[in-house]
Amino acid sequence: MGTEKSKGFTLYSLSGHVTNPGQFEAPLGITLRELLEISGGVRKGHKLKFWTPGGSSTPIFTDAHLDVPLDYEGVAAAGSMLGTKALQIFDETTCIVRAVLRWTEFYKHESCGKCTPCREGTWWLVQVLKDLEAGRGTEADLDKLLDLCDNIMGRSFCALADGAASPIISSLKYFRQEYLDHLAIGGCPFDPAAATLFENVGAK
Repeated sequence: MGTEKSKGFTLYSLSGHVTNPGQFEAPLGITLRELLEISGGVRKGHKLKFWTPGGSSTPIFTDAHLDVPLDYEGVAAAGSMLGTKALQIFDETTCIVRAVLRWTEFYKHESCGKCTPCREGTWWLVQVLKDLEAGRGTEADLDKLLDLCDNIMGRSFCALADGAASPIISSLKYFRQEYLDHLAIGGCPFDPAAATLFENVGAK
């Protein structure tokens, strides 16, 4: 079982907006589409927006990546990493800017402070993302984010800084317009309550 270069079985963790979250033992090379069939699909009445193939430190994927083989070479070829195999599932109620900001706040908090690019870089990433989520700033701030990420990636002693930058870079690749929408209306167009896992909360 598995694939030619990634043999055998492994555990995939599905969490977030999925009907039956949990740990699933499956052969390497299975796709998210197949895992969602096993786990009951995205929560009822909603559709997949984006997901992480290997936890929050890996570049995000979208619904266009449902059939990417979840093995090491397949995920890498598609532009991300299998990492911890922690597949976080997000539906269309989730604000990408808010999600990325929350992850970045975590990495800022976890930075030990030894490396200047990580210590200062994660702090600045949080400040820029906060402004963008609130609808402040300009389109130039999107390029500022990418510039900050470029100065962080590969310039720290451990992989924490890379993990902070990766989801930001990929979110701008796939959802740049959503960032611009925040600036256009002067705030977040999403209802945070609608993205919670509590039934009927935020329902309209």
